[in-house]
Amino acid sequence: MKNKSIIALCIVFLLSMSGFTCIAYSDQFVYGDVDGNGSVDSSDYSLVKRYVLGIQDSFSYQYGEIAADVNGDGIIDSSDYVLIVRYILDIISEFPVSTQQPPIPTPEPTPEVSGNVTYTIFRAENPTSEEQDAYRRIEEAMETAVSYYNTYTTITKELVVLYEPSVPTADGNINGTIRFGNTSYMNHVTAMHEIAHTVGVGTSHSWRNLIVDGTYAGENATKELRAITGDDSATLKGDGQHFWPYGLNYVHEAETEEDLINHCRIVNAMKKDGL
Repeated sequence: MKNKSIIALCIVFLLSMSGFTCIAYSDQFVYGDVDGNGSVDSSDYSLVKRYVLGIQDSFSYQYGEIAADVNGDGIIDSSDYVLIVRYILDIISEFPVSTQQPPIPTPEPTPEVSGNVTYTIFRAENPTSEEQDAYRRIEEAMETAVSYYNTYTTITKELVVLYEPSVPTADGNINGTIRFGNTSYMNHVTAMHEIAHTVGVGTSHSWRNLIVDGTYAGENATKELRAITGDDSATLKGDGQHFWPYGLNYVHEAETEEDLINHCRIVNAMKKDGL
């Protein structure tokens, strides 16, 4: 079970006429727990996302806004709900604010409009225990993958996701279908890779024109890669199906948070190149 930071009774001081006045928070205050029920779960993620999208402008819990700022930068935005999803899925064990670490870096330039990638998992009417386990793994993978795409791209796509045991790994189709077979590939890195296929990487007619003699020819994605690497001569490489770097063609390619973000930045720029 995770160790969750318990905030001391006095964490905020307000200047008053008589000096400093201590405002006491509950001794059960937990970062990420925006509904005040003592735990960080999917309902907290949903509340923060609704807040960021402007669907609601406050939280019922009196310390909800403080709990929602899990990266400690003083702003409640998409970086916070990505962190909450990663915490719920045990990808991280604590939030940056609890150890005074800097927030997840925001790419430059930041997309002016967030993405709108949605997904539906097709489930058997009476799933077996094996199918139920697969659906759980797939949902966790897709939830994180879609959060990254919706935070760091402007892409809109409706996805249908299936569990197909006959599929040796996983695959994605331009029609918006993603199939997972082997449980080893039911992870967010593979899911992000397959989302790229559904938006045209290796699957659209324009892809053949964008890859020339093994090199990506699009101006926007090339410019984005050079901004990421700081190398004015950097080029993207590719073949009939994939690109690199940042194609997330293998799970081990995602060594850092930045690798996932940079994948999104490159795919988003490829869309601008006509993908």
